[in-house]
Amino acid sequence: MSNKKSTGFNYRIKQVREAFGISRDEFGKRCKVSGAYIGQLESGKRENPSELFLDNACREFKLNSDWFQTGNGEMFQDEPRAKGEVSRGEAAAEGERNLQPLTYDSPEEALARGYVQVPRYEIAASAGGGALVHSEQIVDVMSFKSDYLKVSLGLSPKNLAVISVVGDSMEPYLSEGDLVMVDLGVTHIENNAVYVLQFGDSLLVKRVQVKLDGEVIVKSDNPLYDAETFRGEAAERLRVVGRMVRRLVR
Repeated sequence: MSNKKSTGFNYRIKQVREAFGISRDEFGKRCKVSGAYIGQLESGKRENPSELFLDNACREFKLNSDWFQTGNGEMFQDEPRAKGEVSRGEAAAEGERNLQPLTYDSPEEALARGYVQVPRYEIAASAGGGALVHSEQIVDVMSFKSDYLKVSLGLSPKNLAVISVVGDSMEPYLSEGDLVMVDLGVTHIENNAVYVLQFGDSLLVKRVQVKLDGEVIVKSDNPLYDAETFRGEAAERLRVVGRMVRRLVR
């Protein structure tokens, strides 16, 4: 990890979450606070985190306290460990390396090197008002470490696709121009996960919550955007294309 000073505390929280691939709710749960509290810190609505939260986060994720609070130094603590044991920081970095998209000339070459190829589609999912589905043409293929996808993430490569994001409604979690990996085999909804949804001719990438009465709430991470509620026939027209499983390097 670089010791370059981070831009702000809200950005450093996002860095930690993305390094471990966890949601705000999961991050908050492990730090003994709510997902909403994490959202307030990430959005800048709350500028002064509690000492309890700072202590819990540094202990749970083995963070360098100075880095977490000020941006100075390394992200993770130096940990004495047994020979061959991998630190959390190294594990997180290894996960990031395994999700770097690589290019090979053929599926056979990729497979021989321990990689699988995932198609990238021309379509874009909007983190805003909705992007029209103009085409589903494959414009590229990206190669990812096979064992990491299957074993570490529990994903089936045949169900995966890569698409791009437009709009800013999912900031700071997703930004315009991000590439996201989507599991097309997931058609059911788990509350507060991020999904690619189709409504009419539009694709949306949003956080979703389903109530017991069938009401579907589609939420943005950007506090400037209001949540939308779908009921009855409108809820039935809302189709889950897949679940976003990872944000990729731009």
